Amino acid sequence: MDGELHMKYAEVMLQPEQISMFADIIEQEESTRKVFFFIGKALKKQRSEEDSISGITINDIVENVTVERKTRLNKGRSNYTYNTSVTNIHRKTAEGIADKLLSMSLLYYQSIKPYKFIFLTRRGVQILEELLKRSKQTNTRSV
Repeated sequence: MDGELHMKYAEVMLQPEQISMFADIIEQEESTRKVFFFIGKALKKQRSEEDSISGITINDIVENVTVERKTRLNKGRSNYTYNTSVTNIHRKTAEGIADKLLSMSLLYYQSIKPYKFIFLTRRGVQILEELLKRSKQTNTRSV
């Protein structure tokens, strides 16, 4: 969702069923959840530190979000083994996740050449609050 479309629908809020549905969709994929939480944390940090919020770029996501992935190790000519390692998320993956969240209208962007600055919409804040509430509930159950 670009800035103009965001301004048109800025006041639209989600219903409780929709909030639950979007939260379930985001929780299904670990990388989507990590990217969404990173955007929320980074924008909250920017808001507390500065008067004007500059937004998040794809580069910020790539530099700060880590995921576990299997990496291939050679053990001879045609033998391979895989080790699990923690690495930064790939740029294409980050772009795909951002596009998905933009399409869900949880994020919007302001295009300032050559960058796209990403921000949370009110609906994105609603989903983020729901996910935080769920994570607190699971933490208290496990203790």
